[in-house]
Amino acid sequence: MIRANHGGLRHVTAILTMTFLILAILSPYTAATAYAAWNFPSAELVAEAGIVMDADTGAVLFQKNPHLKEYPASITKVLTALVVLDNCELTDTVTFSHDDVYNVDAGSSNAQIDEGDVLTVEDCLYALLLKSANEAANALACHVAGSREAFAELMNKKARSLGCTDSNFTNPSGLFNENHYTSAYDMALIGMAAMKNEAFMDIDAHLAYKLGPTARNPEGHTVYMEHKMLRNDTQYSDKRVVAGKTGYTKDSGNTLITMARKDDRNLVAVVLRDKNPSHYSDTKALLDLGFNSTEKQPLDDSLFNTEDIKNRLVADTIVDKSCNASDLSVKQDMYVSLPVGSSQTGLTYRLNYNLPGVVTAGTIAEIEYQADGLTVGRYNIEKEQTVAISSAPEETTEEEPKEQTVVSSIDVKTIAYIVGCSVLASVLLIALKSVSDAKKLDRRMKERRSARLRDMNMSEEEFMSVLANRRNSRSSMQNATNDHDHGYDAGNVSNRRNISRGRHEQRQ
Repeated sequence: MIRANHGGLRHVTAILTMTFLILAILSPYTAATAYAAWNFPSAELVAEAGIVMDADTGAVLFQKNPHLKEYPASITKVLTALVVLDNCELTDTVTFSHDDVYNVDAGSSNAQIDEGDVLTVEDCLYALLLKSANEAANALACHVAGSREAFAELMNKKARSLGCTDSNFTNPSGLFNENHYTSAYDMALIGMAAMKNEAFMDIDAHLAYKLGPTARNPEGHTVYMEHKMLRNDTQYSDKRVVAGKTGYTKDSGNTLITMARKDDRNLVAVVLRDKNPSHYSDTKALLDLGFNSTEKQPLDDSLFNTEDIKNRLVADTIVDKSCNASDLSVKQDMYVSLPVGSSQTGLTYRLNYNLPGVVTAGTIAEIEYQADGLTVGRYNIEKEQTVAISSAPEETTEEEPKEQTVVSSIDVKTIAYIVGCSVLASVLLIALKSVSDAKKLDRRMKERRSARLRDMNMSEEEFMSVLANRRNSRSSMQNATNDHDHGYDAGNVSNRRNISRGRHEQRQ
């Protein structure tokens, strides 16, 4: 039994030695696959929901409850301004009705505009974005669409065209309504669109603006920016901030959307259901994270393989087989946003076909790059005019986009690693089975000996004593044989008979 255990131990030792050898051989490959974990930075927010996005790449740099539906309050007015700019000239005139002025919550923000006052669209937008004037929001809505309800339909259409899926807007001002809600992610998309709108940025970057004459203020009235990070006279002043909008109601808490620029990067930060003044400290933390802990990198050429993309588009019945790789392009420089110093090795992409309404006629898909499940860059893929759209049924283009892993030289190493792990797992299973079999054999031998002892009516101690006596007798007989040159010895015969008689008596 002892020899069997020693054999099993030698077997296990050999297996373990082989295991360590395999691990040593594969260690370069295990190190090579470590790229899959990017160390994205994190932040602690007081806000119930928050996000910071790179407006240049569409990358999510940090998010907290990004799709949680919240009441936006007056940051709604960013979307209101975008809809107005889509439908009006800045020089158009707006006449304020009684309903525009008085259909607001008592004590809510206003720019001292009265019924019958006439201002330009430009004046109204300054009042809307700097002073958060609710009467200006009402007047602009009715000027564009004839009613606030009709204008809300335009707001929702605009939001959907930007990719918003968590929002529903019922009024142009953001005053509380149970059915008026959004998410941090959706508001960031709206903020990104605002940063790309030159007229919006020109208006919202002002710290003060003098409105035209009104009945209450014949000489005009100056409105001031309320976002304290934009202003130079507050402790929250931040030179990176170039535009933004505040919001507050009892039901929404403090809300804040902020557009910031540093060097060649543009970020949008949003916090919802925050507290005062945490909405400013939270926003600063988001901007610090984005500017200091992440960077915008030019996309590696190998990650935009038009041949692979063409094959995907053909397979997904987006374009017909006549499409060539050279027919596909992205009409802008491509970047991805990653933690500072990160490698792009291992990034994945997927093709999205359910595109928002703001894309050009030649756009056939969006390519979205991801790291650890976070979007790090997204761009529209356009086709040449000669490329025909597939004649397959339209619903086939609405399938959930499949994630495509970018193929690189690392795949060969990964395959080798997987094969090595499989071999290692097999060896370990064999070793474990050998140990298990040895234990089972040892247990069966003990059970058989215990059964024999019960049959002989002997204890373990008695059995060991008999074995000892037997060994002593054999030793004595061997000595006697050597002394008498193998002659007959009656004494030894007698001793053997006595031992046999003793065993017989014990068995009885």
